[in-house]
Amino acid sequence: MTKYISVTWTEGISEQETNVLTHTVDSVLKWLYLRRPSVLHHPPIMVHLFGNWVIPELVSTDVYWGTQWYIDTSYNDALQRVIGPVFLDLTRQEPWQQLDPHFDMALITQDLTDLTVRVAELQPDHYALGTSVPGSTAVMSVHRIRSLADEHVRELALSRLVRHHLGHVLGLPRPTRDHKTTRMGLETHCTNRCVMRHTDTVEELAKLALEESEMGWHFCEQCTRELHSVVARYAFNWS
Repeated sequence: MTKYISVTWTEGISEQETNVLTHTVDSVLKWLYLRRPSVLHHPPIMVHLFGNWVIPELVSTDVYWGTQWYIDTSYNDALQRVIGPVFLDLTRQEPWQQLDPHFDMALITQDLTDLTVRVAELQPDHYALGTSVPGSTAVMSVHRIRSLADEHVRELALSRLVRHHLGHVLGLPRPTRDHKTTRMGLETHCTNRCVMRHTDTVEELAKLALEESEMGWHFCEQCTRELHSVVARYAFNWS
């Protein structure tokens, strides 16, 4: 049975940013499928592009009516940030997720924090480039990336951010892996030379993006094996 990745983005995301988002997700999946030709005719993981969507009939109900509703509901005016844990909970609890479980990835223009409101109020300067619930959903922000002056570096940084959180959405690195990893909240990160390394700042994101651009394939050997396992699990419908 095919598993879908729902990809959305907010108003204000540029065409260039959308292209980087969609191309990055697509290129990772295609790289994996080309190395497992048996799944090419029936890809086990496919992408649904919903973009900045709205359901006019639901606007009057004031819940789950469109992309902007998720932002309005999770945005904190005092902090001037989207509260990542709230956004992720809304996504995981949406009715479509209950009817047809799928992966979710969202790209937003607003600044973002991965802290709860109470903790974020104590750390008002803290921000997150992205945050995720591994094996489920992720939200990423272009707000800080847009501060990078060089266009090429901006694209590399955004592509790395998307690739990193696609890895988390697919369950990388496995929380049971007991070597070359570090744990931060719900997320486990790789400590190899790998796109699954954690970055705290946009400057560090840009630095690692430039470094990893020379690798060709951006995942380390261990994370690559885990990605192949994910493809095999959905290709053969293992529980």
